[in-house]
Amino acid sequence: MVIDNIGNASLYEGLGSRIAAGLAFLAQDHGDFRERTVEIDGRDVYAMFQSITTEGESGRFYEAHRDYIDIQYIASGEETIRVVDIEALRETTPYNAERDVAFYALAPGTDLRLRAGDFAILYPHEAHLPKLPTGTPAPVQKIVIKVRTGSAVAR
Repeated sequence: MVIDNIGNASLYEGLGSRIAAGLAFLAQDHGDFRERTVEIDGRDVYAMFQSITTEGESGRFYEAHRDYIDIQYIASGEETIRVVDIEALRETTPYNAERDVAFYALAPGTDLRLRAGDFAILYPHEAHLPKLPTGTPAPVQKIVIKVRTGSAVAR
């Protein structure tokens, strides 16, 4: 996991060309924010623009991916993302290869508080619970960059 501000994106170019492409995309001005998906490098690197409202954890699950790394970037607002290694969790919904996601029961984890301009890089072994509030539920505009790992991560 990496947590930083987009102003420091160049520090992470060594993590691979796909991650570097995703961070370079985030560092650009995207004009008026609107929900959409943008291909950066085909389906190897793409961006999902999302308008969400943060919410509590009740009735929710951790999610984890095998084929993609997530770069979660906050364009406006604040969001808490809880992260934990999947080895510490109980799977509730088996991995769905078509959607590249498995779900896990809630358990203690590390809360990442992200503000506008911050990003978190989350790897396949890091289950995450996004959309948590930093106080009361509030609107957030975020961009999630999906970065193909190159091969499926076995778990």
